[in-house]
Amino acid sequence: MLDVELRFNDINISNIKKSDLPQIQTWMKLQKQFVHDETDLEELKERFLESYISECEFFLKINREQELLGIIKGRLEFKNPNEAWIWYFYIDDKYRTANLNNKIMEELLNYFLCEYDVDIFCTRIIKNDRESLEFWKNIGFKSVRMVKDFYSINGKYMDMLIMKRVEV
Repeated sequence: MLDVELRFNDINISNIKKSDLPQIQTWMKLQKQFVHDETDLEELKERFLESYISECEFFLKINREQELLGIIKGRLEFKNPNEAWIWYFYIDDKYRTANLNNKIMEELLNYFLCEYDVDIFCTRIIKNDRESLEFWKNIGFKSVRMVKDFYSINGKYMDMLIMKRVEV
């Protein structure tokens, strides 16, 4: 797992540890953002292990003091130029504001830029998720590709949108 330790204001972003998984699972169950399968502890352990054994993946918790605010998962790809993929970024429903979301993501992207020389940032979202689309657009991401029927959620197929931001 890629080692990440980022502090700013009263926010701490750091690697999820195996001992954090029950707290993460409980937090995920309380959120409206996850389908049931995603909150299964065994499934969560599998995602953790996938990140843990890969030196380029990250699975991060966002805390304010001892309170869990959110999670971020992704991967760095070291090539020329270096890329970061944000697979998902979730903030607690009660703390989700444009200012907090933007600040957290801008700090993380800047961290990857400074620490790992990342020039290209990519993410993937459900095409018709207007809130996510606006969030990523507001921090400089542009739509670059659409994959038809990529997601299957509760038996319904949805398109995936890939978005990209290039540092100049």
